Amino acid sequence: MRTKRFTTAAALLAAATVWGTLPAVSCAQDAITAPLITEPMPIDVDSGLVSNDGDAEAVIFSHTIFIPGAAALRLEFDEATLSGLISDGSGSYLRIRSLFDGGEQRLDARHVEQWQNTSAYFNGDEVTIEIVAQPGTGANRLAMSIVQAEFEPFVDRSICGPTDDRVLSSDNRAARLLPIGCTGWLIDDCNNCFLTAGHCSTSNSSISVVEFNVPLSNSNGSLNHPAPEDQYAFDVASRQSNNGGGVGNDYAYFGVFPNSNTGLTPAEAYGDVYHLTTPPPVQGQDIRITGYGTTGSGVPSEWNQVQKTHAGPYFSFGGTTLSYQTDTTGGNSGSPVINDVTGEAIGIHTHGGCGSNSGNYGTGANHSGLQAYLANPQGVCECPQIDFFFPGGLPEQVDPAGGTQIVVEVLPNGDVNPEPGTGIFYIDDGSGFIAMPMDEIQDNVYVTTFPPIDCGTTAGFYFSAETENGETVLEPRTAPTTTYSADVALGIDVILADNFETDTGWTVEDVALETGSWDRGVPANGGSRGDPATDFDGSGSCWVTGNAADEDIDGGPTRLISPALDLSASPESVISYARWFTNDDNDADRLTVEVSDDDGASWSLVESVPNSIGWTEASFAPADFVALTSTVRVRFSATDNPNDSVTEAAIDAFRVFTYICDEDCAADFNQDDAVDTLDVLAFLNAWVAGDDSADFNEDDVVDTQDVLAFLNAWNAGC
Repeated sequence: MRTKRFTTAAALLAAATVWGTLPAVSCAQDAITAPLITEPMPIDVDSGLVSNDGDAEAVIFSHTIFIPGAAALRLEFDEATLSGLISDGSGSYLRIRSLFDGGEQRLDARHVEQWQNTSAYFNGDEVTIEIVAQPGTGANRLAMSIVQAEFEPFVDRSICGPTDDRVLSSDNRAARLLPIGCTGWLIDDCNNCFLTAGHCSTSNSSISVVEFNVPLSNSNGSLNHPAPEDQYAFDVASRQSNNGGGVGNDYAYFGVFPNSNTGLTPAEAYGDVYHLTTPPPVQGQDIRITGYGTTGSGVPSEWNQVQKTHAGPYFSFGGTTLSYQTDTTGGNSGSPVINDVTGEAIGIHTHGGCGSNSGNYGTGANHSGLQAYLANPQGVCECPQIDFFFPGGLPEQVDPAGGTQIVVEVLPNGDVNPEPGTGIFYIDDGSGFIAMPMDEIQDNVYVTTFPPIDCGTTAGFYFSAETENGETVLEPRTAPTTTYSADVALGIDVILADNFETDTGWTVEDVALETGSWDRGVPANGGSRGDPATDFDGSGSCWVTGNAADEDIDGGPTRLISPALDLSASPESVISYARWFTNDDNDADRLTVEVSDDDGASWSLVESVPNSIGWTEASFAPADFVALTSTVRVRFSATDNPNDSVTEAAIDAFRVFTYICDEDCAADFNQDDAVDTLDVLAFLNAWVAGDDSADFNEDDVVDTQDVLAFLNAWNAGC
């Protein structure tokens, strides 16, 4: 076992969480979150390939991470390869422990996937992480380059009256959502999932951790976190959100995975949920808001973003808009709006605006859009079905000759068990999907193999298995409408890869634009208005529209134009990118993608993108639209014209590449695309000189065995 310790010497700065004071007038209705601000701190952790060669479970790698002055740490995994199988108990796992309060989390390969290659939050500035493996189960590897460290915040407040009348509470139906800094709450649907405000979940990264039993904050207001047993990983596949459409139109529905330590869902662990019902008429009731709001002067800093509650008058109800004079602050967004007479939840708190003749605002549970989400749950919110897990991951690229394999584990979900021997692999080989029974290597563990498929294409695939009661379950659940996919090629030859960290010659052209011009940088607005909270590829920067506070596209279009691309010698080239586009009115505004072969003199439409959710990868073959010249350009245009919606766009991870479909011919030693006597002469010259290239059999020795190996390959040809 190897043990390491790393201490960063980087300067540590306190992070500021700042939210504006709400004006006490009815025309001001502000959607306010309280994002958790963390600082990415560099670390250098790499276990290398390690395995357990003993005869009992053992720690095979251990590392301590120390970030001086941090209030809390959260780990990010660049790689977490864990050997063995979950279903038979042979799976390796990570064990992480806070040296401040002893909080401990255990993550197997499935948990790492559910937590999106991150850990829970750990209090204090020092944690240990270990790989624990079973004997003889193969190689493991852990690599990390970043740890997220939380430091002291600064906050302000705004409430209905002259004093903040909220008191501490401990209702384990309501949870703190991080890093966005909102509140979510359990409801009585079939899987006891969560509701929150739409502006609290504008992207798949807005919420990643859901916390219960939240302890008091530190005396400086920085957050403390509960034990890992009370932290849950957000299920991206379950997320349904309208991204926040203003007062009375702001809602999201999502679920979390069972806790990686206890195996329990929040409803199982805490035993209670809110009963959701439609709002009643105003008849003198009080409305209670329970959530994780911020604090300011006159309130203990230890109460910052911990659970508090207050009840105040039910002020008005019209359409899908609720109003009430109940104290709330940033961080209360997403809280349940509770009828204090019945204890039932009647809506979602979303906006401030409290004054003498107005109240704070929420979206009623009667909203048809919210009801549509509840009627069509996704991900873990679907009514119980069996689960699929891929221990080795899913391939991004498969061999055109066939033979690429996937290991599939079909796992129970609650009381629903899979029926052995029912696993099916569906693959589109270019002529439509064909069904292939998978090879079962033990009960409900399968291996499936890709058949030969034409190189340079994309293969779509999905899976199915049956439950014990004969129900067929698909993975993905919406297959074949939605499938997994992989490039069919021997490799990828990258012509250009641009993560937008530096200026590579892109230009911006604005036409009749008021605000929201394309801007290259780190997304700065936290995702609260439909904008991305982070870039797509993790490098930091991307192109976004309007990166100033509360800025979106007004008017336009604003056009982002690539530098000239020389594709004249790349007839099979492919252009790919990640795009983001939200339009809260779902009207005719679009993000258009165009390509030009004459340096921008004329353009051909590639795609027109309506309102969508989150980052989406897209690609196209430019030869399908234009001639491949030395002056190919790509243009991304976004507009809000007429200016009647909140419209945001972003572009990241731009690549130009070709698929590699021919294997190198080893016998063509001089690489002139012909196997002849010139290759023999070239090889013998290298062999006499003792050049490394003459080590033809790759045994690290240049000798007569290499001559024999080369001549055998030369005789066989290519």
